[in-house]
Amino acid sequence: MKNYIVSLALGLMMIAGLSSCFHHRHDISISVSDDEDEYEMEADYRRNQSHAVQVYLNNNLLNNSNVSIQNGFVDDEVTLDDKTTFYINTNPGELSIRINKNENSEESCERVRQACEELKQILADN
Repeated sequence: MKNYIVSLALGLMMIAGLSSCFHHRHDISISVSDDEDEYEMEADYRRNQSHAVQVYLNNNLLNNSNVSIQNGFVDDEVTLDDKTTFYINTNPGELSIRINKNENSEESCERVRQACEELKQILADN
């Protein structure tokens, strides 16, 4: 009887642990850091949202560059036609965008910040 209770307790603990792992895969985590030198957005999201993020980035932020996201992967510093330079790292379910405010115009920084705000809305809606 004692072995049965111990086995049952261990089984329940394993189920609880595994369910928390699978539950985490549905969470969306977005963090923004904005100080006088740099603006950065990092996001973790469901992998099935990656296509919507990829399409948005290619059509709105990367459309004036020689970089496009293929298969959800980019890890590069991007320079747009207007000389805006920023770093982007994206994998399915993950995104990081960082722009140095001292090396870019105020308009460029605002454009990247606005794109990040729109991405947050896309992730929240999907």
